[in-house]
Amino acid sequence: LIFYLMDDVEINIAIDAMGGDNSPTKVIKGCEIFLNFNKKIKLIIFGNKNLISNNFLEKYSQMISFVHCEETIADNDVPSSVLRSKKDSSMRKAIEYIKSKKNIGFVSAGNTGAVTALSTILLGTLKNIKRPAFCSMIPTSKGFCIMLDLGANKESNENQLLQFSIMGHAFAKTKNISNPKVAILNIGTEEGKGKEYLQEAYNLINNSFLSNDFIGYIEPDQITMGKADVIVTDGFTGNIALKTAEGLSNFIMNNFKKVFTKNMLNNIAYLILRKDLVRFSNTVNPIKYNGAMVLGLNSVVVKSHGSASPEAFAQALNNCSEFVKKDINKLIIEELKLVNFVND
Repeated sequence: LIFYLMDDVEINIAIDAMGGDNSPTKVIKGCEIFLNFNKKIKLIIFGNKNLISNNFLEKYSQMISFVHCEETIADNDVPSSVLRSKKDSSMRKAIEYIKSKKNIGFVSAGNTGAVTALSTILLGTLKNIKRPAFCSMIPTSKGFCIMLDLGANKESNENQLLQFSIMGHAFAKTKNISNPKVAILNIGTEEGKGKEYLQEAYNLINNSFLSNDFIGYIEPDQITMGKADVIVTDGFTGNIALKTAEGLSNFIMNNFKKVFTKNMLNNIAYLILRKDLVRFSNTVNPIKYNGAMVLGLNSVVVKSHGSASPEAFAQALNNCSEFVKKDINKLIIEELKLVNFVND
């Protein structure tokens, strides 16, 4: 697990301690891991104080503050009802806290629909961004690519895909990619392939300032080849692609374990190949990529997997601190200025 050392910029992160599986225990353990590597970052933790260890609160008293919340948003809560109720929930209080503040972000492993709905309503979207998008890194043969939307929206039209491409392009620059190559996920690479809105999105992107970095369509089996730095799709398709990749990765790693523990000869083979296998495992390790940013909002919002381990939650915190430090929204706003948008 790699952490970035922060400079003198004062970074704060508001945390929903009650969201996701095994919370608040896994969230608090993730906070401990993070704080051991990041001494200068302050965490504002929202949750039920009665469920938090006094030892943790006392040990990290100089680096954290705690806001007690009586209510919790459950995974099965409907986002539309959450907007009207549970106004003392840890998720809502934390999102409200970061509104209009600088150098601060928010992290939750809770209900995805609730995070999206509350963040959009309470924080608002950037000018010319109709809908936010989940954005994360995906491992490839050349390192990683950036993919969005990964589940914030069930459907997206051509104008929103253009917006996603601009946000992804700006996001890639925070990863030190100077001229990010942008592609649209489709069932084929030929012009005219796929649904009409994809073809219209193709034309919009190709006629924008992104034209020199736009490489057209990319097929699902090409995602991991590293042909594109930014891959744009609607949230329904992106979420299926992401979960399929995660399931396949787990399947491969679990079968590797079965093969190398099958007999003594295979155990010896493992000892010979151990370094290469560890390197491969690190490449596809889901912990490394946990923490999708909800791009397009007026603040930095990071969504952790609900089933994330404490180590993976710590990585989501690390991602959040990096996004805040690099002021990713400033880069997005500058690129949005280069496009004349039409009404959706």
